[in-house]
Amino acid sequence: MSIVATLASGFMLALTASGAVVAEDVIRSGEVITPGMLITEDGTPVFDSPLIGREVRRTVYAGREVSMENTQSQRLVTRNQVVTVKYIRGGLEISTTARAMEEGGLNDTVSLINTNSRKMVSGVVQSGGWVLAQ
Repeated sequence: MSIVATLASGFMLALTASGAVVAEDVIRSGEVITPGMLITEDGTPVFDSPLIGREVRRTVYAGREVSMENTQSQRLVTRNQVVTVKYIRGGLEISTTARAMEEGGLNDTVSLINTNSRKMVSGVVQSGGWVLAQ
C-alpha cells in the first residue's frame, strides 16, 4: 500500500506502508542524492525526502534501501584540504589558513594544522566551507 500526495509546489510525495525509499539506479559512494535518484519500493518517484542533498557513504545498488544510516551530511571539508579558519570574538575577526586532518560536513568539528604555526587547532565547519576556530 502506498500514499501519494501532490504538494503545492507540484512535487509528488510518495510513502509506502514501510516507508522504504530505494535507489532507482546505482548511487556511488560520495555522490550527493538528487530527487531523480530515489523511488519507493513500488516504483513511485520520490521528490521530497530528508535524504535529498545528503551524501552516500557506500555504493547503493538499484533497488536497495537508502536510509539516514547509509548517508551522511554533505562533506564541505575534505582531508588535507587547505581551508580558511576564522576566530571571531565580538568585533575582532582573525583569519588564517589551515590544513584539514579529517573530513567534515556542516556543524562537524574537525582537527586542523595551522599552516603558519604548525599548531593543531579544532573548529566547526560552516556553510561556506570555512571553519570557525574554537
